[in-house]
Amino acid sequence: MVTEQLQQAPPEFPGTLPEYLVYVELTRMKIEFEYQSSQLGGRQERGGSVADFYIPSLGLILNIQSLYWHYGRPEARQFDRLQREQLEAQGLTVVYLDEEDLLKNARYFVSEALNGIDHSLASQGVL
Repeated sequence: MVTEQLQQAPPEFPGTLPEYLVYVELTRMKIEFEYQSSQLGGRQERGGSVADFYIPSLGLILNIQSLYWHYGRPEARQFDRLQREQLEAQGLTVVYLDEEDLLKNARYFVSEALNGIDHSLASQGVL
């Protein structure tokens, strides 16, 4: 659980609090990963994207989803759906982690994600 003191990522971390929580858990588990990993040419290529976390040894992408930026905007839901299809067509597994779940219990949801279990609203048909 997020303690009262931790309401945002440390200033030296380049991302959001949910991303930081995943970063901490993967580091704690000694899992090698790439943070903000360019996939299929990154944002510079049509059809490319940036994965929040890429774990090459598992062929796994972990992307953080928030209610506002991902579920609350139809164009974002469409982009996320297309991104997932493209990445999975490359043989990668994509698991979404909802921001709210990470704030409640990052250790549990990251562990589940590493086993390919997606508890996100996206897996429940929101995307």
